[in-house]
Amino acid sequence: MKKQESSVYEVLREKILSLELKPGQELNINQLAKEMDVSRSPIRDALLRLSLDKLVDVFPQKGTRVAFLDKDIIKQERFLRITLELGVLKVFMKSLDENKRKICATKSQAILLEQHASLLDGNKKAFMQKDDELHYFFYSETKNEWLWKVLDSHTGNDHRIRVLSYNADRIANSVEKEHIELVKAIENGDTELASRVDEEHMQVLSDLLEDMNKNYPEYFSVS
Repeated sequence: MKKQESSVYEVLREKILSLELKPGQELNINQLAKEMDVSRSPIRDALLRLSLDKLVDVFPQKGTRVAFLDKDIIKQERFLRITLELGVLKVFMKSLDENKRKICATKSQAILLEQHASLLDGNKKAFMQKDDELHYFFYSETKNEWLWKVLDSHTGNDHRIRVLSYNADRIANSVEKEHIELVKAIENGDTELASRVDEEHMQVLSDLLEDMNKNYPEYFSVS
């Protein structure tokens, strides 16, 4: 893959995931090429890749737009996230002896402190980055970094709904409390509790989909 094409893809993907490019927004290839100072070819190639990610809709001879949020796709991506992470978390907990458990709990608590600071600052982007960092910790500690990359590359729509939901302070506050409970369970070596807390934590966004649809109907596909 050409470096330029990959760079264009990453830039456009980040703009879509961050909602800078909003669901349903029309995308003009010529305008994007001008803004990114590239030819039309890498833009077209990047948009094709994004369509395979279910993040862009390409209509031949008609145009291209950012894909609307599709509840069915989001539920499937969330199912993938929950299923994969619970397996990784189980391996993570099993690998902890008393000393390593204390070390991992301390590292996790440090992430939570930074996440709390971002919440106080009203920096939702940093808050979400720390959210990802905490969950990634389980993958990195069990040498499952590749699984995280697979998960990240296949859950773009789930990411978008997280960005949208974290705009609400009550949801962000709830996420923080759930993280604290999860880290306490890890510190105590309680695998069953850690799994239950993590599953309930990840299931919350699925339960909020209908509310998000009502609050942001212009972002969702009509089913």
